[in-house]
Amino acid sequence: MEENQDTNTRYCNKCLHFDADTKSCSAFPNGIPSALLAGKIKHLSKFPEQTGTEVFVDAREYWISQGLELHPMEGVDDFIIED
Repeated sequence: MEENQDTNTRYCNKCLHFDADTKSCSAFPNGIPSALLAGKIKHLSKFPEQTGTEVFVDAREYWISQGLELHPMEGVDDFIIED
């Protein structure tokens, strides 16, 4: 993972492939570059330095396309659903 990696994950946090615990994904298993993580650069096409071919997939749109209902507060910042 990059030193001083930007902790703003608002862009990547919306991606189906994002792992919030490690701030990584299948394309960047050792840490997402800070410019991508923060959304300064959109990951809509393959980057030469990434692993595999995965790019940004909007998780919300994906789950809706699978016919799953979302919680009415889904997408509201700082909302946590507890079991």
